[in-house]
Amino acid sequence: VGAEDLAYVIYTSGSTGRPKGVAVHHRGLMNLVTWHQRTYALAPSDKTALTAGVAFDASTWEVWPSLASGASLVVPPEAVRAEPSQLLRWLATEAITTCFMPTPLAEAVLREEWPRPMALRALLTGGDALHHGPPASVPATLFNHYGPTESTVVATFTPVAATARDDGTRPPIGRPIANTRTYVLDAHLRPVPVGVPGELFLASEGLAWGYLGQPALSAERFIPHPFASTPGARLYRTGDVVRWRADGQLDYLQRL
Repeated sequence: VGAEDLAYVIYTSGSTGRPKGVAVHHRGLMNLVTWHQRTYALAPSDKTALTAGVAFDASTWEVWPSLASGASLVVPPEAVRAEPSQLLRWLATEAITTCFMPTPLAEAVLREEWPRPMALRALLTGGDALHHGPPASVPATLFNHYGPTESTVVATFTPVAATARDDGTRPPIGRPIANTRTYVLDAHLRPVPVGVPGELFLASEGLAWGYLGQPALSAERFIPHPFASTPGARLYRTGDVVRWRADGQLDYLQRL
């Protein structure tokens, strides 16, 4: 199996409501796996909760980095996965060390009283805009992630600091993961200054082949890279409006 060979096809409707088959190659999957292993220091002693359904691309993010590290995957009962307080007790009982939760579930879990002791050291979230940081009482570190299916699950991430109160300021979506570059451009594909909203474009080892059986749509969203000298280099047009912060992180604002 080569790096450019097809790893999987996963269907996503995005904001259009029309399913699109996103074709992801092994190079993109291995970039995600290697980045995750190094960032979260996965080891054979780790236990990862498998909370995402297999039709959701986050499941590939949960499964392969853990298995490639020799860690254990533990699947919560369906009734437990849907109930924040039960899920927290289950995480404590099973001594889970890393866990992904979709943003709404993570926010609900953060509002609960956490049992002690907890082995959980990293709570990963993404999929929607995160509205606030965790309370200081939460023993795990919360990490916010952003990434369309077309960039193999994750494109940017950041640890989220604890907050004493919700002041209405949303946490950033962070900085690019390994082998990924982010561009904030105007309608003429020109970079915009810090603090100015623009559309987010991605260049990455994780960029998908395109959409299965939809060459016109693939050409519309995966465009020639205007700043690269490498032949065939591409940018992915996300359709998301972001802005640079002074600290080099990205704020998510809205969909176009």
